[in-house]
Amino acid sequence: MSEVSEVMPRMRLNVLILSLCQACMFTSNAVMIASAALVGMNLAPNPLYATVPVAMIFLFGMGFALPASLLMKRIGRRSGFQIGLMFSISGACLSGYAVVTESFILFCLGIALIGTGNAFGAFYRFAAADVATEKFRSRAISYVLAGSVVAAFIGPNLVSLTKNWMSVIFAGSYFTLAAVYTLSLVLVSFLRVPAVSETGTQEKGRPLGEIIKQPVFLLAVVSATVGYGVMNLLMTSTPLAMNMREMSFGQTAQVIQWHIFAMFAPSFFSGHLVRRFGDLNVIASGLVLLFISILVPYVLGDSFIALCLGLILLGLGWNFTFLGGTTLLTTVYQPSEKALVQGVNDLCVFSVVTLTALMSGVLHHLWGWYVLNAGAALPLFAVVLMVFWVRRSRAITATS
Repeated sequence: MSEVSEVMPRMRLNVLILSLCQACMFTSNAVMIASAALVGMNLAPNPLYATVPVAMIFLFGMGFALPASLLMKRIGRRSGFQIGLMFSISGACLSGYAVVTESFILFCLGIALIGTGNAFGAFYRFAAADVATEKFRSRAISYVLAGSVVAAFIGPNLVSLTKNWMSVIFAGSYFTLAAVYTLSLVLVSFLRVPAVSETGTQEKGRPLGEIIKQPVFLLAVVSATVGYGVMNLLMTSTPLAMNMREMSFGQTAQVIQWHIFAMFAPSFFSGHLVRRFGDLNVIASGLVLLFISILVPYVLGDSFIALCLGLILLGLGWNFTFLGGTTLLTTVYQPSEKALVQGVNDLCVFSVVTLTALMSGVLHHLWGWYVLNAGAALPLFAVVLMVFWVRRSRAITATS
Protein backbone atom coordinates (compact mmCIF):
# COMPACT_ATOMS: atom_id res chain seq x y z
CA MET A 1 0.00 0.00 0.00
CA SER A 2 2.82 2.41 0.92
CA GLU A 3 4.59 1.62 -2.36
CA VAL A 4 1.46 2.50 -4.34
CA SER A 5 0.98 5.70 -2.33
CA GLU A 6 4.55 6.73 -3.22
CA VAL A 7 4.34 5.78 -6.90
CA MET A 8 1.05 7.54 -7.73
CA PRO A 9 2.08 11.09 -6.66
CA ARG A 10 5.41 10.75 -8.52
CA MET A 11 3.57 9.46 -11.62
CA ARG A 12 1.17 12.38 -11.54
CA LEU A 13 4.03 14.86 -11.01
CA ASN A 14 5.90 13.38 -13.97
CA VAL A 15 2.80 13.66 -16.17
CA LEU A 16 2.29 17.27 -15.02
CA ILE A 17 5.92 18.15 -15.87
CA LEU A 18 5.61 16.54 -19.29
CA SER A 19 2.31 18.33 -19.88
CA LEU A 20 3.88 21.71 -19.03
CA CYS A 21 6.88 20.99 -21.27
CA GLN A 22 4.46 20.07 -24.07
CA ALA A 23 2.68 23.38 -23.43
CA CYS A 24 5.96 25.29 -23.77
CA MET A 25 6.88 23.47 -26.98
CA PHE A 26 3.52 24.10 -28.63
CA THR A 27 3.39 27.69 -27.42
CA SER A 28 6.56 28.17 -29.45
CA ASN A 29 5.12 26.16 -32.34
CA ALA A 30 2.01 28.36 -32.30
CA VAL A 31 4.21 31.45 -32.60
CA MET A 32 5.94 29.90 -35.61
CA ILE A 33 2.70 28.67 -37.21
CA ALA A 34 1.24 32.17 -36.99
CA SER A 35 4.34 34.04 -38.16
CA ALA A 36 6.96 31.88 -39.93
CA ALA A 37 5.20 31.79 -43.31
CA LEU A 38 4.67 35.57 -43.19
CA VAL A 39 8.33 36.14 -42.22
CA GLY A 40 9.33 33.73 -44.99
CA MET A 41 7.21 35.63 -47.49
CA ASN A 42 9.01 38.87 -46.51
CA LEU A 43 12.52 37.42 -46.53
CA ALA A 44 12.38 34.78 -49.29
CA PRO A 45 13.65 35.67 -52.78
CA ASN A 46 10.46 34.15 -54.24
CA PRO A 47 6.92 33.82 -52.74
CA LEU A 48 7.02 30.10 -53.62
CA TYR A 49 9.51 29.65 -50.77
CA ALA A 50 7.32 31.31 -48.12
CA THR A 51 6.61 28.08 -46.22
CA VAL A 52 10.16 26.69 -46.45
CA PRO A 53 10.95 27.89 -42.88
CA VAL A 54 7.89 26.01 -41.60
CA ALA A 55 9.08 22.94 -43.50
CA MET A 56 12.45 23.17 -41.76
CA ILE A 57 10.75 22.57 -38.40
CA PHE A 58 9.45 19.26 -39.63
CA LEU A 59 12.39 18.33 -41.87
CA PHE A 60 14.80 18.39 -38.95
CA GLY A 61 12.19 16.90 -36.65
CA MET A 62 12.01 14.05 -39.15
CA GLY A 63 15.76 13.70 -39.59
CA PHE A 64 16.47 13.55 -35.87
CA ALA A 65 13.41 11.54 -34.74
CA LEU A 66 15.09 8.13 -34.86
CA PRO A 67 18.51 9.32 -33.56
CA ALA A 68 16.75 11.15 -30.70
CA SER A 69 14.82 8.02 -29.77
CA LEU A 70 17.91 5.80 -29.85
CA LEU A 71 19.97 8.37 -27.91
CA MET A 72 17.33 8.57 -25.18
CA LYS A 73 17.40 4.80 -24.95
CA ARG A 74 21.08 5.12 -23.94
CA ILE A 75 21.10 8.29 -21.82
CA GLY A 76 17.50 8.46 -20.58
CA ARG A 77 14.49 10.64 -21.34
CA ARG A 78 15.46 13.58 -19.12
CA SER A 79 18.96 14.01 -20.55
CA GLY A 80 17.60 13.66 -24.07
CA PHE A 81 14.97 16.34 -23.47
CA GLN A 82 17.63 18.66 -22.03
CA ILE A 83 19.79 18.25 -25.13
CA GLY A 84 16.82 18.95 -27.37
CA LEU A 85 15.94 22.11 -25.47
CA MET A 86 19.49 23.44 -25.89
CA PHE A 87 19.01 23.10 -29.66
CA SER A 88 15.69 24.95 -29.40
CA ILE A 89 17.10 27.82 -27.32
CA SER A 90 19.97 28.28 -29.81
CA GLY A 91 17.54 28.17 -32.73
CA ALA A 92 15.20 30.75 -31.22
CA CYS A 93 18.08 33.20 -30.69
CA LEU A 94 19.42 32.64 -34.22
CA SER A 95 15.93 33.08 -35.73
CA GLY A 96 15.48 36.39 -33.95
CA TYR A 97 18.88 37.57 -35.16
CA ALA A 98 18.00 36.46 -38.71
CA VAL A 99 14.80 38.51 -38.70
CA VAL A 100 16.74 41.57 -37.52
CA THR A 101 19.40 41.12 -40.22
CA GLU A 102 16.76 40.11 -42.82
CA SER A 103 18.56 36.88 -43.69
CA PHE A 104 16.32 34.16 -45.13
CA ILE A 105 19.10 31.55 -44.92
CA LEU A 106 19.84 32.25 -41.24
CA PHE A 107 16.13 32.24 -40.45
CA CYS A 108 15.75 28.80 -42.03
CA LEU A 109 18.82 27.59 -40.10
CA GLY A 110 17.44 28.91 -36.80
CA ILE A 111 14.09 27.24 -37.41
CA ALA A 112 15.97 24.03 -38.31
CA LEU A 113 17.63 24.04 -34.88
CA ILE A 114 14.22 24.44 -33.27
CA GLY A 115 13.01 21.52 -35.40
CA THR A 116 15.91 19.44 -34.06
CA GLY A 117 14.78 20.27 -30.54
CA ASN A 118 11.22 19.31 -31.44
CA ALA A 119 12.47 15.87 -32.49
CA PHE A 120 13.30 15.27 -28.83
CA GLY A 121 10.19 17.04 -27.53
CA ALA A 122 7.97 14.85 -29.69
CA PHE A 123 8.71 12.05 -27.23
CA TYR A 124 7.02 13.80 -24.30
CA ARG A 125 3.91 11.77 -25.07
CA PHE A 126 5.87 8.50 -25.10
CA ALA A 127 7.61 9.46 -21.85
CA ALA A 128 4.12 9.74 -20.37
CA ALA A 129 3.53 6.12 -21.35
CA ASP A 130 6.84 5.22 -19.65
CA VAL A 131 5.91 6.81 -16.32
CA ALA A 132 2.27 5.66 -16.22
CA THR A 133 0.72 2.40 -15.14
CA GLU A 134 -0.95 0.35 -17.86
CA LYS A 135 -4.42 1.38 -16.65
CA PHE A 136 -3.49 5.09 -16.65
CA ARG A 137 -1.43 5.04 -19.87
CA SER A 138 -3.95 6.31 -22.43
CA ARG A 139 -5.04 9.07 -20.07
CA ALA A 140 -1.42 10.02 -19.33
CA ILE A 141 -0.74 10.43 -23.06
CA SER A 142 -3.90 12.49 -23.48
CA TYR A 143 -3.07 14.69 -20.47
CA VAL A 144 0.36 15.48 -21.89
CA LEU A 145 -1.19 16.40 -25.24
CA ALA A 146 -3.79 18.44 -23.34
CA GLY A 147 -0.97 20.62 -22.02
CA SER A 148 -0.92 22.19 -25.46
CA VAL A 149 -4.34 23.75 -24.78
CA VAL A 150 -2.36 26.43 -22.92
CA ALA A 151 -0.47 27.07 -26.15
CA ALA A 152 -3.71 27.83 -27.97
CA PHE A 153 -4.15 30.97 -25.90
CA ILE A 154 -0.56 31.92 -25.07
CA GLY A 155 1.09 31.31 -28.46
CA PRO A 156 -0.93 33.51 -30.84
CA ASN A 157 -1.31 36.21 -28.17
CA LEU A 158 2.41 36.06 -27.44
CA VAL A 159 3.29 36.72 -31.07
CA SER A 160 0.72 39.55 -31.25
CA LEU A 161 2.16 41.10 -28.09
CA THR A 162 5.84 40.79 -29.04
CA LYS A 163 5.86 41.20 -32.83
CA ASN A 164 6.52 44.96 -32.57
CA TRP A 165 8.90 44.89 -29.59
CA MET A 166 11.87 45.51 -31.87
CA SER A 167 12.42 47.68 -34.94
CA VAL A 168 11.86 44.71 -37.28
CA ILE A 169 8.45 43.03 -37.05
CA PHE A 170 8.41 39.54 -35.43
CA ALA A 171 12.06 39.73 -34.26
CA GLY A 172 10.98 40.14 -30.62
CA SER A 173 8.68 37.14 -30.92
CA TYR A 174 11.56 34.80 -31.74
CA PHE A 175 13.84 36.11 -28.99
CA THR A 176 10.94 35.54 -26.57
CA LEU A 177 10.86 31.87 -27.59
CA ALA A 178 14.31 31.43 -26.04
CA ALA A 179 12.78 32.32 -22.66
CA VAL A 180 9.92 29.85 -23.21
CA TYR A 181 12.36 27.03 -23.98
CA THR A 182 14.48 27.98 -20.96
CA LEU A 183 11.41 27.60 -18.73
CA SER A 184 10.90 24.12 -20.19
CA LEU A 185 14.56 23.30 -19.51
CA VAL A 186 14.05 24.15 -15.83
CA LEU A 187 10.87 22.07 -15.63
CA VAL A 188 12.36 18.98 -17.25
CA SER A 189 15.18 18.90 -14.69
CA PHE A 190 12.58 17.70 -12.14
CA LEU A 191 11.45 14.81 -14.36
CA ARG A 192 12.04 11.29 -13.03
CA VAL A 193 11.45 8.53 -15.57
CA PRO A 194 11.84 4.95 -14.26
CA ALA A 195 14.90 3.18 -15.62
CA VAL A 196 14.26 0.54 -18.26
CA SER A 197 14.59 -2.95 -16.82
CA GLU A 198 17.67 -4.96 -17.64
CA THR A 199 15.49 -7.47 -19.44
CA GLY A 200 13.95 -4.79 -21.60
CA THR A 201 17.37 -3.37 -22.42
CA GLN A 202 19.24 -6.59 -23.16
CA GLU A 203 16.59 -8.66 -24.88
CA LYS A 204 16.83 -8.72 -28.63
CA GLY A 205 13.58 -7.56 -30.18
CA ARG A 206 11.94 -8.84 -33.33
CA PRO A 207 13.26 -7.69 -36.71
CA LEU A 208 11.71 -4.42 -37.85
CA GLY A 209 10.30 -6.15 -40.93
CA GLU A 210 8.28 -8.51 -38.74
CA ILE A 211 6.87 -5.63 -36.68
CA ILE A 212 5.95 -3.62 -39.78
CA LYS A 213 3.89 -6.53 -41.16
CA GLN A 214 1.36 -6.15 -38.33
CA PRO A 215 -1.87 -4.52 -39.59
CA VAL A 216 -2.19 -2.70 -36.25
CA PHE A 217 1.28 -1.18 -36.62
CA LEU A 218 0.52 -0.01 -40.15
CA LEU A 219 -2.77 1.59 -39.12
CA ALA A 220 -1.17 3.28 -36.07
CA VAL A 221 1.53 4.87 -38.22
CA VAL A 222 -0.73 5.74 -41.16
CA SER A 223 -3.43 7.24 -38.92
CA ALA A 224 -0.96 9.53 -37.13
CA THR A 225 0.93 10.33 -40.34
CA VAL A 226 -2.02 11.12 -42.61
CA GLY A 227 -3.97 12.93 -39.89
CA TYR A 228 -0.97 15.11 -39.07
CA GLY A 229 -0.07 15.61 -42.74
CA VAL A 230 -3.55 16.74 -43.84
CA MET A 231 -3.85 19.03 -40.82
CA ASN A 232 -0.42 20.53 -41.44
CA LEU A 233 -1.00 21.06 -45.16
CA LEU A 234 -4.07 23.20 -44.53
CA MET A 235 -2.91 24.85 -41.31
CA THR A 236 0.40 26.03 -42.83
CA SER A 237 -1.29 27.71 -45.78
CA THR A 238 -4.05 29.34 -43.72
CA PRO A 239 -2.05 32.50 -42.84
CA LEU A 240 -1.24 32.88 -46.55
CA ALA A 241 -4.89 32.39 -47.52
CA MET A 242 -6.01 34.99 -44.97
CA ASN A 243 -3.28 37.43 -46.01
CA MET A 244 -4.41 37.15 -49.66
CA ARG A 245 -7.95 37.96 -48.54
CA GLU A 246 -6.63 41.06 -46.75
CA MET A 247 -7.52 39.84 -43.28
CA SER A 248 -5.56 41.31 -40.38
CA PHE A 249 -2.83 39.49 -38.46
CA GLY A 250 -5.09 39.72 -35.42
CA GLN A 251 -7.71 37.68 -37.27
CA THR A 252 -5.05 35.18 -38.34
CA ALA A 253 -3.89 34.84 -34.73
CA GLN A 254 -7.49 34.21 -33.62
CA VAL A 255 -7.97 31.43 -36.19
CA ILE A 256 -4.69 29.78 -35.20
CA GLN A 257 -5.62 30.14 -31.53
CA TRP A 258 -8.92 28.31 -31.89
CA HIS A 259 -7.35 25.75 -34.20
CA ILE A 260 -4.70 24.84 -31.61
CA PHE A 261 -7.34 24.84 -28.88
CA ALA A 262 -9.37 22.36 -30.93
CA MET A 263 -6.26 20.25 -31.53
CA PHE A 264 -5.61 19.68 -27.85
CA ALA A 265 -8.74 20.46 -25.78
CA PRO A 266 -10.28 17.01 -26.54
CA SER A 267 -7.21 15.43 -24.94
CA PHE A 268 -8.81 16.03 -21.55
CA PHE A 269 -11.33 13.32 -22.41
CA SER A 270 -10.15 11.59 -25.62
CA GLY A 271 -8.00 9.20 -23.57
CA HIS A 272 -11.20 8.14 -21.82
CA LEU A 273 -12.91 7.82 -25.22
CA VAL A 274 -10.16 5.44 -26.38
CA ARG A 275 -10.73 3.26 -23.31
CA ARG A 276 -14.53 3.44 -23.63
CA PHE A 277 -15.07 3.08 -27.38
CA GLY A 278 -11.77 1.66 -28.63
CA ASP A 279 -8.92 3.08 -30.68
CA LEU A 280 -10.44 2.21 -34.06
CA ASN A 281 -13.66 4.10 -33.35
CA VAL A 282 -11.71 7.15 -32.16
CA ILE A 283 -9.58 7.11 -35.33
CA ALA A 284 -12.71 6.73 -37.49
CA SER A 285 -14.33 9.70 -35.73
CA GLY A 286 -11.23 11.77 -36.44
CA LEU A 287 -11.42 10.91 -40.13
CA VAL A 288 -15.05 12.04 -40.29
CA LEU A 289 -14.13 15.38 -38.68
CA LEU A 290 -11.28 15.89 -41.15
CA PHE A 291 -13.61 15.24 -44.10
CA ILE A 292 -16.14 17.74 -42.74
CA SER A 293 -13.44 20.39 -42.23
CA ILE A 294 -12.46 20.05 -45.88
CA LEU A 295 -16.08 20.54 -46.97
CA VAL A 296 -16.49 23.79 -45.00
CA PRO A 297 -15.02 26.16 -47.67
CA TYR A 298 -17.32 24.67 -50.33
CA VAL A 299 -20.39 25.16 -48.13
CA LEU A 300 -19.62 28.41 -46.26
CA GLY A 301 -17.03 30.08 -48.51
CA ASP A 302 -13.78 31.68 -47.37
CA SER A 303 -14.98 34.23 -44.83
CA PHE A 304 -13.30 34.66 -41.43
CA ILE A 305 -16.02 32.57 -39.74
CA ALA A 306 -15.70 29.80 -42.34
CA LEU A 307 -11.91 29.68 -41.99
CA CYS A 308 -12.20 29.60 -38.21
CA LEU A 309 -14.80 26.80 -38.24
CA GLY A 310 -12.81 24.79 -40.78
CA LEU A 311 -9.63 25.05 -38.72
CA ILE A 312 -11.47 24.09 -35.52
CA LEU A 313 -12.81 20.92 -37.16
CA LEU A 314 -9.36 20.27 -38.63
CA GLY A 315 -7.87 20.43 -35.14
CA LEU A 316 -10.46 18.07 -33.68
CA GLY A 317 -9.89 15.56 -36.47
CA TRP A 318 -6.14 15.69 -35.91
CA ASN A 319 -6.54 15.01 -32.19
CA PHE A 320 -8.59 11.86 -32.69
CA THR A 321 -6.46 10.40 -35.50
CA PHE A 322 -3.15 11.28 -33.84
CA LEU A 323 -4.03 10.24 -30.27
CA GLY A 324 -5.76 7.10 -31.52
CA GLY A 325 -2.72 6.19 -33.61
CA THR A 326 -0.28 6.92 -30.76
CA THR A 327 -2.25 4.80 -28.29
CA LEU A 328 -2.55 2.01 -30.85
CA LEU A 329 1.21 2.08 -31.43
CA THR A 330 1.96 1.35 -27.76
CA THR A 331 0.27 -2.05 -28.18
CA VAL A 332 2.49 -3.39 -30.97
CA TYR A 333 5.99 -3.46 -29.45
CA GLN A 334 7.86 -5.21 -26.69
CA PRO A 335 10.03 -3.19 -24.23
CA SER A 336 13.22 -3.97 -26.15
CA GLU A 337 11.61 -2.74 -29.39
CA LYS A 338 10.18 0.51 -28.01
CA ALA A 339 12.94 2.95 -29.06
CA LEU A 340 13.15 1.59 -32.60
CA VAL A 341 9.40 1.44 -33.19
CA GLN A 342 8.73 4.89 -31.73
CA GLY A 343 11.60 6.34 -33.73
CA VAL A 344 10.38 4.78 -36.99
CA ASN A 345 6.85 6.03 -36.26
CA ASP A 346 8.00 9.62 -35.75
CA LEU A 347 10.31 9.36 -38.76
CA CYS A 348 7.28 8.50 -40.91
CA VAL A 349 5.12 11.20 -39.33
CA PHE A 350 7.70 13.96 -39.71
CA SER A 351 8.58 12.88 -43.27
CA VAL A 352 5.02 13.48 -44.43
CA VAL A 353 4.58 16.59 -42.29
CA THR A 354 7.80 18.03 -43.75
CA LEU A 355 6.58 17.37 -47.27
CA THR A 356 3.19 18.97 -46.60
CA ALA A 357 4.79 22.04 -44.98
CA LEU A 358 7.19 22.42 -47.89
CA MET A 359 4.50 21.94 -50.54
CA SER A 360 1.76 23.91 -48.77
CA GLY A 361 2.98 27.32 -49.92
CA VAL A 362 3.76 26.06 -53.42
CA LEU A 363 0.38 24.36 -53.87
CA HIS A 364 -1.50 27.30 -52.42
CA HIS A 365 0.34 29.63 -54.80
CA LEU A 366 -0.33 27.40 -57.83
CA TRP A 367 -3.79 25.97 -57.05
CA GLY A 368 -5.46 28.25 -54.52
CA TRP A 369 -7.30 27.52 -51.28
CA TYR A 370 -10.22 25.49 -52.69
CA VAL A 371 -8.23 23.02 -54.78
CA LEU A 372 -5.76 22.58 -51.91
CA ASN A 373 -8.63 21.49 -49.65
CA ALA A 374 -9.95 19.05 -52.26
CA GLY A 375 -6.53 17.45 -52.67
CA ALA A 376 -6.20 17.01 -48.90
CA ALA A 377 -9.20 14.66 -48.88
CA LEU A 378 -7.57 12.00 -51.07
CA PRO A 379 -5.17 10.36 -48.54
CA LEU A 380 -7.95 10.16 -45.94
CA PHE A 381 -9.71 7.49 -48.00
CA ALA A 382 -6.65 5.22 -47.62
CA VAL A 383 -6.91 5.45 -43.81
CA VAL A 384 -10.63 4.63 -43.95
CA LEU A 385 -9.83 1.43 -45.84
CA MET A 386 -7.13 0.52 -43.30
CA VAL A 387 -9.56 0.96 -40.39
CA PHE A 388 -11.91 -1.57 -42.03
CA TRP A 389 -8.93 -3.87 -42.71
CA VAL A 390 -7.77 -3.89 -39.07
CA ARG A 391 -11.33 -4.22 -37.77
CA ARG A 392 -11.82 -7.28 -40.00
CA SER A 393 -8.42 -8.68 -38.97
CA ARG A 394 -9.34 -8.37 -35.28
CA ALA A 395 -12.71 -10.00 -35.86
CA ILE A 396 -11.08 -12.99 -37.61
CA THR A 397 -8.52 -13.33 -34.78
CA ALA A 398 -11.26 -13.19 -32.13
CA THR A 399 -13.26 -15.98 -33.77
CA SER A 400 -10.31 -18.26 -34.56
